[in-house]
Amino acid sequence: MAGTVTIEDVYHELKLIETKMVTHEDLEALIDSVEILSNPKTMEALRRSDIDIKEGQVKEVTSIEEMLRELHGEMNR
Repeated sequence: MAGTVTIEDVYHELKLIETKMVTHEDLEALIDSVEILSNPKTMEALRRSDIDIKEGQVKEVTSIEEMLRELHGEMNR
């Protein structure tokens, strides 16, 4: 005859399974990462951004409004 299983045993096993599961958010993040990494234009833009940062070609902004003003100013140049 098979041994008995308590609700605590089931709960413990479910918790173990849960720790090994991939969440929906994790899966979405993985898909986003794959999309970014597989897009040559995006990767090139990231490489250029890294170079700009290393060369100190950055501008600090303290608000979204300030950032939009900066972007608008650059587009009008």
